[in-house]
Amino acid sequence: MADLAPHDALAQLRIEVENLRLANAAIQQQMSADAVRTDQMLRVMEEQAEELHAANRRQNIQVDFTRRVMNTSSALIILLDAEGRIREVNRRFLEGLQVRESDVVGRVLDEWMAPEEQHVLRGRLIRLPWTVYSHLYEVMRGSGAYGSEHRLRGADGSYRDYWVEASPQADSQGKEEGAVVCATDITALKRQRDALVEGKRQLREAQTFAQLCSWEIDLVTLRLAHWSDELLKIFELTQPPEFYDDCISLFHPEDRHEVDVDFRGAVAERRLFNHSCRIKLADGRVKWVELRGAVQSSDDGQPKCVSGTMQDITAKRRADEQIGLAARVFESSLNGVVITDARARILAVNSAFTRILGYRAEEVLGKTTNMLKSSRHDVHFYRSLWEILKRTGEWQGEIWDRRKDGEVTPLWQSISTVRDARGEIVNYIGIFYDLSDQKRAAAHIHHLAYHDALTDLPNRQSFNESCEQALKLARRERSNFALLFLDLDRFKAVNDTLGHPTGDELLRGVARRLKRTLRQSDIIARLGGDEFIVLAQNIDGPEGAARVAAKILKALGKSFSIDVHALDMRASLGISCFPGDGDDSATLIKNADLALYKAKEAGRDQFCFYEARLTEKAREKMFLETELRTAIAQGALSLNFQPQFDLANGQMVGSEVLARWRHPERGMIPPTDFIAIAEESGLILPLGEWVLREACLQAELWRQAGLGPHRIAVNVSGLQIERDDFVATVAGILAETGLPPDWLELEVTETYMMRQPEKSVRVLEGLRGLGLALALDDFGTGQSSLSYLKRLPVQTLKIDRSFITDLPFGENEAAITRAIVALGHSLHLEVLAEGVETPAQADFLRGLGCDRGQGYMYSRPVDAATFENILRKTTVYPSAKDDTPSAALANALGSKTGSRKLIA
Repeated sequence: MADLAPHDALAQLRIEVENLRLANAAIQQQMSADAVRTDQMLRVMEEQAEELHAANRRQNIQVDFTRRVMNTSSALIILLDAEGRIREVNRRFLEGLQVRESDVVGRVLDEWMAPEEQHVLRGRLIRLPWTVYSHLYEVMRGSGAYGSEHRLRGADGSYRDYWVEASPQADSQGKEEGAVVCATDITALKRQRDALVEGKRQLREAQTFAQLCSWEIDLVTLRLAHWSDELLKIFELTQPPEFYDDCISLFHPEDRHEVDVDFRGAVAERRLFNHSCRIKLADGRVKWVELRGAVQSSDDGQPKCVSGTMQDITAKRRADEQIGLAARVFESSLNGVVITDARARILAVNSAFTRILGYRAEEVLGKTTNMLKSSRHDVHFYRSLWEILKRTGEWQGEIWDRRKDGEVTPLWQSISTVRDARGEIVNYIGIFYDLSDQKRAAAHIHHLAYHDALTDLPNRQSFNESCEQALKLARRERSNFALLFLDLDRFKAVNDTLGHPTGDELLRGVARRLKRTLRQSDIIARLGGDEFIVLAQNIDGPEGAARVAAKILKALGKSFSIDVHALDMRASLGISCFPGDGDDSATLIKNADLALYKAKEAGRDQFCFYEARLTEKAREKMFLETELRTAIAQGALSLNFQPQFDLANGQMVGSEVLARWRHPERGMIPPTDFIAIAEESGLILPLGEWVLREACLQAELWRQAGLGPHRIAVNVSGLQIERDDFVATVAGILAETGLPPDWLELEVTETYMMRQPEKSVRVLEGLRGLGLALALDDFGTGQSSLSYLKRLPVQTLKIDRSFITDLPFGENEAAITRAIVALGHSLHLEVLAEGVETPAQADFLRGLGCDRGQGYMYSRPVDAATFENILRKTTVYPSAKDDTPSAALANALGSKTGSRKLIA
């Protein structure tokens, strides 16, 4: 520059200054641009820093939120690291397993599992090339997710049940970061476990469990824009419907219009859509579904789509119907129903409860069932009830509760326990019905079972029980009591003459009079018929029993007024005393009965005490009855015949048949013994039929042998006369044996004839119609009514031997006999005298005009062979008479009597 001219240097300087200025300006411009860029960069960095801080805050918030969520969860939340070690747990884990967080981190969840479950997990793994810290984690890694039930141990060593779910976690690049484990305590909810799964699987399973599907309809295109797989399951389709109309067509024809109107109304009004309806499947089956939906609008406020859910509520609908039915059953049940909580507080009652116990529902709700307790049960009863209920879950039995009006009523109640899924008691259900009517009916039945329906006195069963109680008391207190067996004398005559209604009223009168006469402590029972028995307790031995018996006889000795009849009744009593006459009720009753028979045999209208010989007599009677029954069945009896003679000319005109019994061990049993037993036991029926048949067979043999004519007389019991088939029986025997009816005479006693005179007349007329003869036996010993006597179709009166014995010197006997002969002749009857033993008796009777006689003077009863000899001596044989029995008679004899031949 020194070589330049000044003006050139200045110019040059100017140029440089200008360049410098331009450079400075460029630098300033660059710096300004750089400052702008720097400022922009700082602003960007500040924004990025702010965003980073915001992200950190969001992360912290998220972490805090996640932590809070974890801590508020009712499940155990465990975060695992990439090796399966515990990285973090929530508060529920620490509290549930009773551990501290510092003691948990770094350990594996397997340590809290039951040993057998750890063994199962180890068995599910193959050998891995790396170290395994947690078999649970490795199983989860291998399957991608894990869900199973496990038992986890708490600090106290006890186990609880958990549903353990685990899922692996990875970063954005797919690197494993660990896993999240959720363990839900299902100890008390084992059967109601909720599967907790992640994401879509959780939703899908929840929808499946709930039979719930999601859907969405585009309101612009009316296409089904979205559906879940469950929709296809509900409709049982392989492909979903495409348009809205296709969806509507799937509903039941009767519901389509209503669904469409409701859907369109929800869209128009922007409201929620909720509708229950039916769908009809391809095979015609019907399901119930519940539709829910909400309208979503676009930015311009126009409805864009409707999204919602559909749930299969068929089961719920059926359950609701069942619940409704149960509610109707609950309310309409005739049984009372009460439902309580676990503390027996009443939650619900039905109308039958109100009807039975009188309480309205509002009066008992919230109160305990103690309000219904009565004083009928003690604390032990209720304690036992609750023990059984807690042990078995149910109780049933009879219980007495108090009604609202204070009355105590019997109930038959069943109580059942209702438990929840955890096994905890949540309710008690009591069902009961009123037993009042049944109790009254049972009491009435019991009364009928233990009391006589006619007199309302205790019956035999009741008396036996009372006697057993008296025995226990008497043994304990060493006291005495007596049994008085009572029988009304000739009571049957009242029934036969006045009718059973009069007899029944008489029995009631006897019962009332006995009650008034005896002490309240004395027990009176009717054993049947006209038999009564009295249990007289706390008496001073036989003397006290005699006083009681005398009071009874005196009371019954007074006349009874029945309707228009004044009845004079007498009674016979037999007495047995404890302890002398027996040590048990059966023996005492039996001995009193034996004493009663003794009183009757002694003349009636008196009482007799039991004596030991009466038992022996009863045994003898029982023995004879048994042996007689056998003898009749085996045909071991025989017949004797006593001839009857015409008193005027001395000719034999007939015979009386008499049964005889020779016992193989005891020899001949007197007829007075076994005939009486046959009468009492009813054996007289088969015995009488046997005698009649045997007598007819024998008489027919004699007839065919020409030993006659000769009438054979057979005694007939009153019991035979009373049988409706007796006439037919006699006719059958005559036909069977072939004996002409005029060869047979049946003898009936006057006493039996007067028992039922009307019936007797009809039977005798039937017998007389067969052509046989009839005789009235033992005439004069009974109480004949002359009005009936003249109606009887008899041909013969037999004078009883008791009137013949003292003839001719007994004035009374002579007068009676004279009157009987005169009476018989006035009625155009033959008169036969029994027991003629002396010629003087025969002469006296002949002088009175008596027609026939029989007795020891002429002959004792003899067997058939001896009597046949008598017949042969007194019978003139016609020359043309065949003395050989006919074939028919021989067959009859062979079938009925064995081999039989005519005695020569």
